[in-house]
Amino acid sequence: MPAEVPPVEAGEGTVPGGRESFAEEPEIVIPVERGRVAVMPFENLTDEGSAPERIAPLLMRELEQRGFTPVDGDQLGAFICRQRVRSSGFIPRELARKIRARFGTPAILAGSIISFSNTMPVEFGVIARLIDTSDGRILWADYASATGEDFVTVLDLGRIHSVYELIPRVMNSLFLSFSREELFREKERPYRVAVLPLKNNSEFRDAGIIAMHLFNIELLKSPDFLPIEYGVVRDSVINLNIRSRGELSHSSVTALSEELGMEGIILGDVERYTREILLSSPSRVGITARLIDGKSSKILWYSSDYSSGDEDIIALDWGRLRSVHSVAYKVITSLVDQMKKGGRD
Repeated sequence: MPAEVPPVEAGEGTVPGGRESFAEEPEIVIPVERGRVAVMPFENLTDEGSAPERIAPLLMRELEQRGFTPVDGDQLGAFICRQRVRSSGFIPRELARKIRARFGTPAILAGSIISFSNTMPVEFGVIARLIDTSDGRILWADYASATGEDFVTVLDLGRIHSVYELIPRVMNSLFLSFSREELFREKERPYRVAVLPLKNNSEFRDAGIIAMHLFNIELLKSPDFLPIEYGVVRDSVINLNIRSRGELSHSSVTALSEELGMEGIILGDVERYTREILLSSPSRVGITARLIDGKSSKILWYSSDYSSGDEDIIALDWGRLRSVHSVAYKVITSLVDQMKKGGRD
């Protein structure tokens, strides 16, 4: 099954058949300060409306503890409103450039909240990435997700009953791979790849978007690949007027390849994305993906993978993956590993 390219509708902030346009402001250029980071409001893919506001202070604290200086949230918020930014879940190159000039920041922290539940078992999950404001490349990306049951020890102790107690633990886990020394170090990555949102055939809302972000995280961890920020990819999709919900045509693939300077594009389908309900019904994820050559449109690699949360149980319940996002990441890690072994030349 082909991947789905989200339809692009003309409207406020959009030039029909072209890129998103942002409001013009007086030319104010602030000198770039290496330690400054603009923290965008995180995209909320949950039903909890207050989730972005609840994690914002924790994001600021995590950055400050690592020696960064976050841009003032009120000033950034006012700027985003004036620019008519309709979604903070992706960062187009033009928006990154404007934020760089206005706030003197070399990087933007953006992300998505992918789960937030305060009913038992409580659950919280988040995806984050750091984006270079000079060229839109992803400098760092990771995810963290957990349920209150993940902290149960012997004698049934340690269970977390409140999502508000769980959130700081997940946020701390998210930033464990965040290293200031590594962020701006130049790395040779010979293969640029764009991942489009996977077609979601499951009943889990936004599973295709979440899977796309998880693919980018795993690709970025490999020295073989340089994933392209989805905001940059989406900008090109708009500019090239690609509106297909089905298989991308050869001309569309070629045009995207030339526009983005990419060697390959990953398309795919989420066939299953099911949360754990009871111990007898573990989280289950099934994904199909393929790598398309950017010049010839030939399929370089194709595979499917499936996993459930109870596959790695060692004894009793140890080793169980309760978060469906952790199961999805396990599946995607397997797919990327297969792709590295049997994909591109």
